[in-house]
Amino acid sequence: MDSLNTFFVCSFLIFVIGGCDVSSNLDLYPEDSLTEGNFYEDQSQIQAAVDDSYRQMGRLYDAFSIVDLYGNLFSDDGAVIAQLAGTPVDQPIDRHQIRSYNDRIQTAWEDTYNVIFNMNNIINHVEKTDLEIEEELKSKWLAQALMVRSLAYFNLVRAFGDVPLVLKIIEPDESSEYLREDTNIIYEQLIDDLNFAKENLPAKYSGDNVGRVTKYGAAAVLAKVYLTVGDNTAAQSELELIINSGQFSLDANADGSINTEDYKYLFESDTKNSQASVLEAQYMSGINARNSNHQEAYSPYLDNFNHPLIDESIERGGGVNTPTDDLASEFEEGDPRKELTVVPGFTTTSGDFVDYPFTLKYFDSNWYNPGQNFEVIRYADILLMYAEVTDDSEYLNKVRERVGLAPFGSKKYPSNLYPTLKSAIEHERRMELALEMHRMFDLVRTGRVIDVMQSKVENFDSNQLLFPIPQNFIDKTGVKQNTGY
Repeated sequence: MDSLNTFFVCSFLIFVIGGCDVSSNLDLYPEDSLTEGNFYEDQSQIQAAVDDSYRQMGRLYDAFSIVDLYGNLFSDDGAVIAQLAGTPVDQPIDRHQIRSYNDRIQTAWEDTYNVIFNMNNIINHVEKTDLEIEEELKSKWLAQALMVRSLAYFNLVRAFGDVPLVLKIIEPDESSEYLREDTNIIYEQLIDDLNFAKENLPAKYSGDNVGRVTKYGAAAVLAKVYLTVGDNTAAQSELELIINSGQFSLDANADGSINTEDYKYLFESDTKNSQASVLEAQYMSGINARNSNHQEAYSPYLDNFNHPLIDESIERGGGVNTPTDDLASEFEEGDPRKELTVVPGFTTTSGDFVDYPFTLKYFDSNWYNPGQNFEVIRYADILLMYAEVTDDSEYLNKVRERVGLAPFGSKKYPSNLYPTLKSAIEHERRMELALEMHRMFDLVRTGRVIDVMQSKVENFDSNQLLFPIPQNFIDKTGVKQNTGY
């Protein structure tokens, strides 16, 4: 049971022994959870639970997850053109008209706390097990669970601010004791947990275990945490650890040369865990199941949608994260990344062109059972963060040269639009990482969100830079709502 590829197969076992996906009803405690100490009877069961943590990690980066709703839809990159009638849940996020109760945000909150519950379950039972297990293996199990829990809290704290910090298995009557914790304390916890993960995870894996989180994956998340709290010196140290490891390269397809094909290779449906990726959410193509739901969610919400790369009419998609005109217009002339990021529309089966943009970044020819991985942190992201903390354009230019664009500082660079290194990095991050759940977090982190969004979004309110705490939680606990709701 120590192969990463077993964690989907283990889903039934995990349900039986307690690591199941259950509704938390916003109470931070799943109603049908099992009681402490009545499972994990042998080492293989613990391993199965740890394997399932990768499925849980995938939930954190699904379409409609917190990072998707905040990083993409809340930003100037993704929009909603058309969706189901009735009470809208996605349009208000796109249009910055969110009310205190939004079902989409509430579900994302609940799903994230359910992941946290499952990780706490693993951590609790690994720490308290009576089984004779080598300490090194126990530390490796804990490190993997802490990584996933850290990602969950990092997503929560950036999107909501102060949130309940639950670090153990709790009983139903304890739920009301966990109110909003100060963000500084949450970040301190994240730094401690990620450092533990970095120190106890291997540098690499082989065989079927490729895809598990490594020390460099932990360092990459740690670097983002440090950048978010304004500690550029600590972020630089983590980024240098990754860059100097020699394990990562922009040569995604490993053919010995770095060029546009490497960018395209990253988004091929069968590309998994290339050397141009530091941390990935693992998905597997299934039967009668969309393990990776991004493609469906981001496709046009229109009948008779005739996908240009599939010779058939496809059922309509979710209609979210339609690439905005503003995003499309920012690509420089000749930037090959645009053709994957923004398709201007599609032709119906009757031959009519429909002006309805969508992205090919999540295209999987296995339309009904996709399993494309999601790159949480790519090596290009590492290089761009390093350019940011060092003020060294060399690392920005590595990313640009990979797709054949003129380097910053050269005569052909569009310095009239992006005259400073900071503006050039902001531009490059948007083009390179478009619709990959980074944009709004970047704008907030760099203090650029108000200047950028007020000029583009009609209803943008600088008092609403955080999502509202779900109203059900407010009603049950009496905690204060975020400003503006």
